[in-house]
Amino acid sequence: MHYGQAKITNAIAEITNEFAEITNEFAEITNAFAEITNEFAEIINESAEITNALA
Repeated sequence: MHYGQAKITNAIAEITNEFAEITNEFAEITNAFAEITNEFAEIINESAEITNALA
């Protein structure tokens, strides 16, 4: 492989790794939102139980 081609290949590999890191960060954010959503679901279910108990 020509030296210039190797530099381009390495640059593309670095960019690919950066995108992988960004993708992982988004996955962590998505998981955090999922946890928050689950917490809200629990609160709603508990509120429904209280409402039913008072009915």
